[in-house]
Amino acid sequence: MRDMLRPTSQPAPRRIARSAYWRLLALVFRWGKVPFSKLLGRLTPRAAWPGHDAQWESLENYGRWLRSHVRWKPDRLGGLIDVFPTRESIAAQFKEKGVFEDDCDGLAYFSGQNLIQFADDLNKITLVTVVLDPYTFEENPLLYSAHVIVAFPYQGKWRVISNDTLYPDAFDSFAEAVQFNPNCRDHPVLWAEARDRDLRLYASGSDLRALERKLEEVWRKKRDLPFTA
Repeated sequence: MRDMLRPTSQPAPRRIARSAYWRLLALVFRWGKVPFSKLLGRLTPRAAWPGHDAQWESLENYGRWLRSHVRWKPDRLGGLIDVFPTRESIAAQFKEKGVFEDDCDGLAYFSGQNLIQFADDLNKITLVTVVLDPYTFEENPLLYSAHVIVAFPYQGKWRVISNDTLYPDAFDSFAEAVQFNPNCRDHPVLWAEARDRDLRLYASGSDLRALERKLEEVWRKKRDLPFTA
């Protein structure tokens, strides 16, 4: 079992600022993001899902398709109006442009919808919002320290998709997938929030191992329940 990364050592004022930073983001992500996303989703163009006719024979085939059919696009105002899309708004983009453009939230949500045919356990397709230690970034820490990925079990291991990239790395646990995927492995995770692919909250916390234990309990309770795709 790999040890999780610890926040970098900093003088007291910087530690206080960092603590206030991730706690503020956690509050916004927990209580504001999904309701605002639902409100905005009613105002955006809509089309019948999925809006394209692509089919994928394997997870790796999906990963290759992803690179040419989604594009990362930064949020307006640097993330101050960070939202998740809807399936219908994604489909409208495909109908209009043949590609889907969004920031990390939207791209993670999109892949979460498409992993049903590949994941070992559909309940464990998990959209993970992370706040990373901003002091580990050389530039633009406020742009890069908050990110959303999708983590999911595949062939007995955990895999991660970030934006348009299916990472080849396979991990032994959810916690290791979140901390040591190529996007996060050099940046300690200060806080993470886990939601299912329909944006229902699973759990959140600042300790990835403790968060993993919470998730295992949630997944255990859901194991005997029917899954609705």
